[in-house]
Amino acid sequence: MKFVIFSDIHGNALALKECIKEIEQMNIDAIIWCGDYITDFPESHEVIQLIQHYSNKIKSYIISGNREQNIIDYANGKQYNIRQRKNIEYTYKSLTEEDIKWIKSLPETVEIDLDNNKKIFVSHKCTYDNIDNCQYKIFGHSHKQCNFVRDGVKYINPGSVGISTDENIGAQFDILEITDTYEKIEQYVVKYNIEETIENLKHSAIYNDEVKWGNLLEKELRTGIDYPQKCIAEYDKIRNEHHLAEESLEAWNVAVKNVLGQ
Repeated sequence: MKFVIFSDIHGNALALKECIKEIEQMNIDAIIWCGDYITDFPESHEVIQLIQHYSNKIKSYIISGNREQNIIDYANGKQYNIRQRKNIEYTYKSLTEEDIKWIKSLPETVEIDLDNNKKIFVSHKCTYDNIDNCQYKIFGHSHKQCNFVRDGVKYINPGSVGISTDENIGAQFDILEITDTYEKIEQYVVKYNIEETIENLKHSAIYNDEVKWGNLLEKELRTGIDYPQKCIAEYDKIRNEHHLAEESLEAWNVAVKNVLGQ
């Protein structure tokens, strides 16, 4: 069996299209989708359409991530903090009723049975929980491409299609090939026109909102460094230093300025 593993697309449809071009001649048996297909970049609806299209062509195992849960919670009335609010609101408004229905249908985890009575366990976040007869654990969330062995189980993180955070700029995915005689894990980083993605971002409400989330995403896409997380850490530091119990847009924008040097 040859599996392609995609995770953390975050509304970056162009990056996903380039990855799909890369695998078209690879004789793939199945695609494993590890969650966080939406929010951040402005093409969440297009990403869902692409996933649905290719899952009709190639056997697919699709789970949800925390960003899909964010949308479900928002639809149910949950209020979000200042840095998340506009991003989630914009994404929600860009989705159709069918998109929302599809998101709600996704499981949080999936198990894939292999021919040797072993299995692959797929989740969005890494888990070290004991899973009976588990040979592989596949996960995403960190946007960092890696694989390692722990307690006899092989852990595989394909990185992020949409926006990596390991300073390796490009659209990341993995191929896992398992046969009776060998196993192969290959890491891919597809170079594509990030300027086109950034241009689309700049013309969206996400880029022009008051918390400058789009500016942080642009910096992250260009560098492969997690600038949003840097800004969150700086914001928490400012709030702690000034004993700010409530959310503060002013403090957030100071954090953005400190992190981006603007």
